[in-house]
Amino acid sequence: MAKIVVVSDFAFQGSGYLNIIVPLCKGLAAKGHEIKAVGLAYKGEEHNFDFSIIPCNSFPDAQAMANNLKFQWNADLFIVALDIPYQAQFIDIAKRTNAKIISIVPLENPPLTFSWSLLLQQSDKVFFISQLGTDEGLKAGVETAEHLVVGMDTVSWRLRTPEEYQNGRKLFGISDDTLVVLTVADNQERKNLSKAMEIVSKTKESGIKVKYIMVTRENSDVGWKLRDLAMDYNIASELMIFERGLSFGELYSLYAIADAFLLTSKAEGLGMPVMEAMSVGVPVVATACGAMPELLGQDRGLLMDTEYSMIDPWGNSRRDFPDGVSGMGRLVQINRGKDGTGNTSLMTRYAREYMESRTWDKPVQQLVNAMERLNENPS
Repeated sequence: MAKIVVVSDFAFQGSGYLNIIVPLCKGLAAKGHEIKAVGLAYKGEEHNFDFSIIPCNSFPDAQAMANNLKFQWNADLFIVALDIPYQAQFIDIAKRTNAKIISIVPLENPPLTFSWSLLLQQSDKVFFISQLGTDEGLKAGVETAEHLVVGMDTVSWRLRTPEEYQNGRKLFGISDDTLVVLTVADNQERKNLSKAMEIVSKTKESGIKVKYIMVTRENSDVGWKLRDLAMDYNIASELMIFERGLSFGELYSLYAIADAFLLTSKAEGLGMPVMEAMSVGVPVVATACGAMPELLGQDRGLLMDTEYSMIDPWGNSRRDFPDGVSGMGRLVQINRGKDGTGNTSLMTRYAREYMESRTWDKPVQQLVNAMERLNENPS
């Protein structure tokens, strides 16, 4: 069995990578592999994982720790789950120490630039967390690109019951005729939260009674002054903000009472909160960008029309801006279909069935298969 150094973002207060890499590490450990995780942003929180996490405050710390583990622990393999530019130093360490490296990366939106493609071609295996990323990687010359079909724990993220929907709303004092819209997203540029507020405001102006719940980082240095923005959009009294880092039960209870999940991202490499909403039975409205069409296709959700697009400095990737009127129309459509129980339209049933098909044993086996092929071809 292999000794594996895993490098990723292990921020317990809110990290999309955490929700991906922990189940993968658990699955590999269950198959007998030894794992030591180099945890960026990990603060030493207690956990019951069957692998250790070493706290690292910075990328240089993580690079030094990965290098030390290669020699002191005699590691066989690096698995690095980080954005593409941050893979560079770990690929360099692997090459200098004659170790194999598997890269797990998102592509938020096309294209995959020539420079990023050249970087990924140096990795021994590249897993993109969407089919879009995989297709773009192969197109750009990343011959080892494969879609890592990220799983969902649909036992924990169970389909809500009518009682959970109704009783939860009563606890918050939310009336049956109120459309509860939920957004779970970081407060930063790419998530485009100002557009989400605009859409909720337009929905209110259309005559629908709304309540807008946000789970985010309210006091982000790179985000919006959300309560000020809510006043500008005349939805201050409709807004409820919860800080990231809620317990699972607290977060689940917010999904359970929602009538719609709204994500206005300009680009999205996967969208774990979208998958959570789909699992719980909440209709999703999202920008037609990144991985959203493949998640919400085949009538599993509602995509908003794109108002315009631009090229962003982040990897020259495209940023797609959803149309506010289109977003309002999608929420109005969901409001018309409300039945007072939170369940179940054909759309949410299709979404739930799709999430049930995305089990964690599949991506774990993909990693195992990749490791076996690397062992067969050690050069």
